[in-house]
Amino acid sequence: MQRMFTLILSIILSASVSAAGKISICSDNNFWYPFTLVKDGQSAGIHIDIIAKALDNLGYEVEFKPLPWKRCLVEAEQGGVDGVATASFKEERAAFMHYPGDAATAKKSTQRVMQVEYVVVTSADNSYEFSGDVKSIPEPVRAPRGYSIADDLKKQGVNVDDKASGDENNIKKLLRGGDGAVVTIPEVVNVLSEKAEFKGKLKISAQPLKSKSYYLPISKASKLSAEERDKIWAEIAKVRDDAAFMADAAAKY
Repeated sequence: MQRMFTLILSIILSASVSAAGKISICSDNNFWYPFTLVKDGQSAGIHIDIIAKALDNLGYEVEFKPLPWKRCLVEAEQGGVDGVATASFKEERAAFMHYPGDAATAKKSTQRVMQVEYVVVTSADNSYEFSGDVKSIPEPVRAPRGYSIADDLKKQGVNVDDKASGDENNIKKLLRGGDGAVVTIPEVVNVLSEKAEFKGKLKISAQPLKSKSYYLPISKASKLSAEERDKIWAEIAKVRDDAAFMADAAAKY
């Protein structure tokens, strides 16, 4: 009888530990190569790999959910997920998600998942070259719906078209219209330029538009404590700075 009780107690405790160690994270289901994307229906990309490795190191069981970007943020706000992989800092998001302490002020946070560079893309037959003045960018300036880079540009008086979901849709709009520009990351353009419909048709300005830190923000509705959040962000930084791991992760994409 005592052995049976011990066995039952062990099962109960094991289940409790497992439940306490589970984390759910949503990611954008757009093609944001190589940082976040969907592969075989699952969240993938370098940002996902970094976060997954950090959480595994800490003993968590993690579930990633690729979702439309706005829905992902709503899920975080309502407590449907513990975190978002990944997001830059915005005051509006900080109202319902916890960020590392330096996220609001640091240009390159020590607890970022990664630093991401944005560039200006025009059609190949456009002679425009970005030189630092955002108001000189050919309009309309296209950026994905719900992305913070669109809000950053709007605040500077730029006419932004952020109606489309994802970079590829914006690039298609650019080539159909022949005017304006797209603000995105160079890695996306380089990959899309291998496709026949885009090959030789796009130009990236040499000077970057902006560099931003991207994080794993944690929902304020999550049960993760402040201590747990800090441990997660610290472990993410360790994984990000592991040159061997990062080389292996990059090689996958």
